[in-house]
Amino acid sequence: MMGTLMLTSVLLALLAAAPPPSAPRPGPPAPPLAEALLAALAGSGLADLHDAGPEDGRCPGGGDCPWPLPPALAGPVVDLAVIRLDADGRAVEAANVQVDGAAPQGRVVALDRDLAASGVRFRRWSQARREAALAGQVVAPFEEADDLAPARRIGVDFMAPYPASLFKLLVAFHVERRVAVGALAAGTLLEAPLEPPGPGSTAERLPLSAWVERMITVSDNQATRVVLRHLHARGEVDPLNGDLAALGLDTLRIDGTSAADGGRWAPGEIHAGAMDVARLLWLVAGGPGVLWRTPQGEPVTRQALPEPARRRLQALLADQAIHEALSAGSRCGAGPPGIPALVPERHLDPERGVEVAGGLAYGRDVRPCNAVAEVRFLHKTGLTWNYASDAGIVEPLPGQPFRRYVVALVTSAGTRFVDPDHAAAPRHPCVSEQVCVARALATLGAAIDAHAVLAAARSGRPKGPGSRGKASRPAPAAASHR
Repeated sequence: MMGTLMLTSVLLALLAAAPPPSAPRPGPPAPPLAEALLAALAGSGLADLHDAGPEDGRCPGGGDCPWPLPPALAGPVVDLAVIRLDADGRAVEAANVQVDGAAPQGRVVALDRDLAASGVRFRRWSQARREAALAGQVVAPFEEADDLAPARRIGVDFMAPYPASLFKLLVAFHVERRVAVGALAAGTLLEAPLEPPGPGSTAERLPLSAWVERMITVSDNQATRVVLRHLHARGEVDPLNGDLAALGLDTLRIDGTSAADGGRWAPGEIHAGAMDVARLLWLVAGGPGVLWRTPQGEPVTRQALPEPARRRLQALLADQAIHEALSAGSRCGAGPPGIPALVPERHLDPERGVEVAGGLAYGRDVRPCNAVAEVRFLHKTGLTWNYASDAGIVEPLPGQPFRRYVVALVTSAGTRFVDPDHAAAPRHPCVSEQVCVARALATLGAAIDAHAVLAAARSGRPKGPGSRGKASRPAPAAASHR
């Protein structure tokens, strides 16, 4: 009996001395955003693409086309930026990474306190220079005339890819901003086609607002020419560039377009640096307090974009039909889904669920992907033979895991680049399967979204440390047109 009592006393003493049971340990924290973006790029497959060459339509199918398509001599040039936002629109984290011949594994771009890319000297794109470098030819040094943003003349050279139809976002931003202050009239009737109509056809007359809607929601090129011709006639093209520069977004430029017909969209003259696109979209999303300051020290707040313009731009971007790059719902079932975004119902055939938008018909039932969609992606894409872009605002659908962020991707990964399993196909997948963008971009989009979900969960949907927000600023590390 005495032995039992002594044993019991010892056990009670040991239990009393033992530490209390601990709560389950949390998993590892989400990696910093810049590291996550580099990891997403490394895992995307962009470095493993095959190349049909810079000449639009030569491959596959041309008599001098190598078959199967060879691996690309180098991965595409990439400019990628992300700003994570809290529920109120404050920036809680931001990063910009770039890939080019000097940094094939990617470099982290330093961001200053206003989230502007620093330590990078942006250069105008030249496809000839790019192809010559890939072929191992001697390339002349850059000159001052090659500077895209003359105020940013310190840092590593980066030749900024042509943004393709992503530039239409800049046009829409300017139009809606000017309409909101009464400098342009949304109801002004504008006529197209610009060329003489054929026998029995009549020119189409629509208000400016309708042309802008077509320009954004289905990336209509004729609508864009109509809008640009109107801006030229009203003397609004130089103010467009000037107003963007006044906001501190001096890598966003539309130069060289035709006043006569609104055309002539040329690589090397139209540019959109990813971090500046991301900040522009942050302004469209809206947020409290000072978002950033211009180089002159002027604060940029949501008041820089009147509320009617903000609502209109958000509605237009939410209604874009083309989900084939970072999000891939338009080609549902033909590869990774990318950012799991809802394809707008307005573009779907109610009987078959296939998407038809302007001249595009993907031929796949989108409804299974819409049924598992988790976010709205308010965005604008761009695609030509040599270039591909996608940029927008990601917001969770009701009941889905929280994440809110802005993403901007500008690349030279156009339709010429195909995934390895398409390299031996007798026809380009854009012709045979309506897969006009390498699936690697959707893989990249899915990784970016997964990180945003994890980071938001780990941080408990942070509010951010003040109205300016807090963003990571790591030091720098060593056509067919739609």
